Amino acid sequence: MKVNIQNSKSILAKLLAAENITVSHQNTQTAYFDLKTRTLVCPVWKDMDGHLYDLLMGHEVGHALNTPEQGWHSAIHDENGNRLGKFKDFLNVIEDARIEKQVKRKFPGLAKSFTAAYKDLYDRDFFGVKNIDVNKLNLIDRINIRCKMGAHIPVAFNDDERQFLADIDTAETWDQVVDIARRVFAYSKQQKEEQKSQINNMQDLRDEIQEQREQEKSE
Repeated sequence: MKVNIQNSKSILAKLLAAENITVSHQNTQTAYFDLKTRTLVCPVWKDMDGHLYDLLMGHEVGHALNTPEQGWHSAIHDENGNRLGKFKDFLNVIEDARIEKQVKRKFPGLAKSFTAAYKDLYDRDFFGVKNIDVNKLNLIDRINIRCKMGAHIPVAFNDDERQFLADIDTAETWDQVVDIARRVFAYSKQQKEEQKSQINNMQDLRDEIQEQREQEKSE
């Protein structure tokens, strides 16, 4: 039965992608699409139903249809060809939101499967957030949770962050994704630096108070 559903969903992925992509089922942690080789890799998990297959296949077909290979390569490398590790995570989350929106719009029947499958992934604690306060996560992780599982988990954002969400929700082009990712990355970096500065200032204040107390004791 599993082989039959794998075969049928592999054929479906090729039809949705409108090209003869290679579909491979492997023991991997998650699905992914190799933009260069045009290969869709689908994981083999326990108890995978049709909805979950539709999500994994549909999501990666979204990349096949909408994520530009050269654009992706250029965006995650600097002018010297060095890979931008942290920025890649931001770009991936925001591009995921765009391609999922577009693939569900192109194939409306996928929307129900996406909702059901993300509920399944939440129940499996695939994202590791089932027993934590998601509002304490950093911005890009909260954006990822909201875009993928917002129907199942409420996530809080401040006014500046909500503007990023509005931009993500309306993004249609790859260039818009890159622009948003850069702005979110810069904002997150600034917030982290400000938090670090506040912590250092608090430590300096505690050190100063301690020094004053020691001086008072010695007088």
